[in-house]
Amino acid sequence: MEFSTYQEDPDLLREIEDAPSEEVYYHSALLKSNCRVTSQPDWGDVYIYMKGRNTVDPISLLEYIVSFRDECHFHEEICEAIFKRLMDSIGPDELAVRCLYARRGGIDINPERVSHERLLHHTLSQVDVPHIKTPKQ
Repeated sequence: MEFSTYQEDPDLLREIEDAPSEEVYYHSALLKSNCRVTSQPDWGDVYIYMKGRNTVDPISLLEYIVSFRDECHFHEEICEAIFKRLMDSIGPDELAVRCLYARRGGIDINPERVSHERLLHHTLSQVDVPHIKTPKQ
Protein backbone atom coordinates (compact mmCIF):
# COMPACT_ATOMS: atom_id res chain seq x y z
CA MET A 1 0.00 0.00 0.00
CA GLU A 2 1.04 3.55 -0.58
CA PHE A 3 -0.01 6.28 1.82
CA SER A 4 -0.24 9.93 0.88
CA THR A 5 -2.32 11.56 3.62
CA TYR A 6 -0.48 12.48 6.82
CA GLN A 7 -2.96 14.91 8.37
CA GLU A 8 -6.02 13.42 10.08
CA ASP A 9 -8.80 13.11 7.51
CA PRO A 10 -12.09 11.44 8.54
CA ASP A 11 -13.17 11.41 4.88
CA LEU A 12 -10.80 8.48 4.42
CA LEU A 13 -13.17 6.22 6.39
CA ARG A 14 -15.48 4.15 4.20
CA GLU A 15 -18.41 2.18 5.56
CA ILE A 16 -19.27 -1.41 4.69
CA GLU A 17 -23.01 -1.86 5.05
CA ASP A 18 -24.59 -5.11 6.17
CA ALA A 19 -21.24 -6.71 6.95
CA PRO A 20 -21.32 -10.51 7.25
CA SER A 21 -20.03 -10.43 10.84
CA GLU A 22 -21.62 -8.46 13.67
CA GLU A 23 -18.41 -8.21 15.71
CA VAL A 24 -15.10 -7.13 14.23
CA TYR A 25 -11.67 -6.62 15.75
CA TYR A 26 -8.95 -4.52 14.17
CA HIS A 27 -5.33 -4.01 15.17
CA SER A 28 -2.65 -1.81 13.65
CA ALA A 29 0.93 -1.30 14.75
CA LEU A 30 1.21 1.73 12.45
CA LEU A 31 -0.17 4.34 14.83
CA LYS A 32 2.14 7.35 15.01
CA SER A 33 1.63 10.96 15.96
CA ASN A 34 3.83 13.65 17.44
CA CYS A 35 3.95 15.04 20.95
CA ARG A 36 2.15 18.34 21.21
CA VAL A 37 4.85 19.76 23.51
CA THR A 38 8.13 18.38 22.15
CA SER A 39 7.13 17.29 18.60
CA GLN A 40 8.89 13.97 19.29
CA PRO A 41 7.33 10.96 17.54
CA ASP A 42 4.95 8.78 19.54
CA TRP A 43 4.53 5.24 18.21
CA GLY A 44 1.79 2.88 19.26
CA ASP A 45 -0.61 0.09 18.54
CA VAL A 46 -4.32 0.68 18.16
CA TYR A 47 -6.94 -1.98 18.94
CA ILE A 48 -10.50 -1.45 17.79
CA TYR A 49 -13.61 -3.50 18.55
CA MET A 50 -16.89 -2.77 16.76
CA LYS A 51 -20.28 -4.40 16.91
CA GLY A 52 -23.20 -3.46 14.69
CA ARG A 53 -24.80 -3.96 11.32
CA ASN A 54 -22.21 -1.89 9.53
CA THR A 55 -18.45 -1.76 9.84
CA VAL A 56 -15.53 0.15 8.42
CA ASP A 57 -13.55 -0.94 5.37
CA PRO A 58 -10.23 -2.22 6.82
CA ILE A 59 -8.11 -0.55 4.12
CA SER A 60 -9.77 2.81 4.70
CA LEU A 61 -9.29 2.37 8.47
CA LEU A 62 -5.58 1.76 7.96
CA GLU A 63 -5.32 4.85 5.74
CA TYR A 64 -7.10 6.83 8.44
CA ILE A 65 -4.78 5.57 11.19
CA VAL A 66 -1.72 6.47 9.11
CA SER A 67 -3.19 9.94 8.48
CA PHE A 68 -2.22 10.88 12.06
CA ARG A 69 1.52 10.77 11.20
CA ASP A 70 2.03 14.55 11.11
CA GLU A 71 -0.51 15.44 13.81
CA CYS A 72 0.73 16.96 17.08
CA HIS A 73 -1.63 15.82 19.84
CA PHE A 74 -1.55 14.10 23.18
CA HIS A 75 -2.16 10.33 23.18
CA GLU A 76 -5.60 10.73 24.72
CA GLU A 77 -6.65 13.16 21.98
CA ILE A 78 -5.65 10.69 19.26
CA CYS A 79 -7.65 7.91 20.91
CA GLU A 80 -10.66 10.18 21.30
CA ALA A 81 -10.45 11.36 17.68
CA ILE A 82 -10.41 7.79 16.34
CA PHE A 83 -13.36 6.85 18.56
CA LYS A 84 -15.36 9.95 17.63
CA ARG A 85 -14.76 9.64 13.88
CA LEU A 86 -15.73 5.97 13.86
CA MET A 87 -18.82 6.64 15.94
CA ASP A 88 -19.88 9.53 13.68
CA SER A 89 -19.17 7.84 10.35
CA ILE A 90 -20.11 4.21 11.05
CA GLY A 91 -22.42 4.48 14.08
CA PRO A 92 -21.76 1.04 15.59
CA ASP A 93 -23.85 -0.24 18.47
CA GLU A 94 -20.67 -0.88 20.45
CA LEU A 95 -17.20 0.55 20.00
CA ALA A 96 -13.91 0.29 21.89
CA VAL A 97 -10.66 2.00 20.89
CA ARG A 98 -7.44 1.30 22.80
CA CYS A 99 -4.15 3.00 21.98
CA LEU A 100 -1.10 1.39 23.58
CA TYR A 101 1.82 3.73 23.06
CA ALA A 102 5.53 3.06 23.32
CA ARG A 103 6.84 4.02 26.72
CA ARG A 104 8.62 7.34 26.95
CA GLY A 105 10.16 8.65 30.14
CA GLY A 106 9.27 5.43 31.94
CA ILE A 107 5.53 6.10 31.78
CA ASP A 108 2.93 3.92 30.05
CA ILE A 109 0.18 5.93 28.41
CA ASN A 110 -2.60 3.64 27.23
CA PRO A 111 -5.79 5.62 26.64
CA GLU A 112 -8.99 3.89 25.78
CA ARG A 113 -12.46 5.08 24.88
CA VAL A 114 -15.50 2.82 24.94
CA SER A 115 -19.17 3.15 24.23
CA HIS A 116 -20.19 0.92 27.16
CA GLU A 117 -18.49 0.56 30.55
CA ARG A 118 -18.40 -3.24 30.27
CA LEU A 119 -15.97 -2.86 27.31
CA LEU A 120 -13.31 -1.20 29.50
CA HIS A 121 -10.09 -3.14 29.91
CA HIS A 122 -10.20 -3.02 33.71
CA THR A 123 -6.78 -4.58 34.35
CA LEU A 124 -4.91 -1.74 32.60
CA SER A 125 -5.68 0.50 35.58
CA GLN A 126 -4.85 -2.09 38.27
CA VAL A 127 -1.20 -1.66 39.23
CA ASP A 128 -1.04 -5.09 40.89
CA VAL A 129 -2.17 -6.93 37.71
CA PRO A 130 0.52 -7.19 35.02
CA HIS A 131 -0.68 -7.05 31.44
CA ILE A 132 0.98 -8.24 28.28
CA LYS A 133 2.76 -5.37 26.59
CA THR A 134 3.09 -4.85 22.86
CA PRO A 135 6.61 -5.22 21.39
CA LYS A 136 6.91 -1.41 21.24
CA GLN A 137 6.22 -1.06 24.95
